[in-house]
Amino acid sequence: MSLVKTSITIPEDVLQQAKEASDNFSSLVTQALKEYLRKRAVKKAIDSFGAWEEREESSVEIVNKIRADKRGYAKRSH
Repeated sequence: MSLVKTSITIPEDVLQQAKEASDNFSSLVTQALKEYLRKRAVKKAIDSFGAWEEREESSVEIVNKIRADKRGYAKRSH
């Protein structure tokens, strides 16, 4: 994993609280961003739950249609 140096703008009181919570600000921000992204992914999964309930085609029909697509996605060789 490569590291990238970046600059952010945050309220001074938030920065002070972060410094009091951890002596490694970069690690704290990294952990917070990972948690935010994890929660966002979970929310996206929950929000999409049941989205396919009202589809007219079965899952098998959808997969077969994708495999037959001329662009060759999911092409299998036997």
